[in-house]
Amino acid sequence: MTLYEEIKEIIKAELALDDEAVVPEAHLQDDLGADSLGLLNLAEAIDARYGLQLQGDDLVDIPNVGELVKLVESKIALKS
Repeated sequence: MTLYEEIKEIIKAELALDDEAVVPEAHLQDDLGADSLGLLNLAEAIDARYGLQLQGDDLVDIPNVGELVKLVESKIALKS
């Protein structure tokens, strides 16, 4: 499973979304309906999965799912 697919599964689980809704271009708040609690839960789920130090606030300025995947990739690379 690719990192994108793993992040997509986390987003679907945390925001209770269908597979078709979560695409790289989808904005977390505008398109997927993530509120501040949803972003916090998403950050915590990503933290738990990858051992990163994300905050809900880190996700507020992320424009879309694709950029979230890039952020997680960069944090994983820095951790290594």
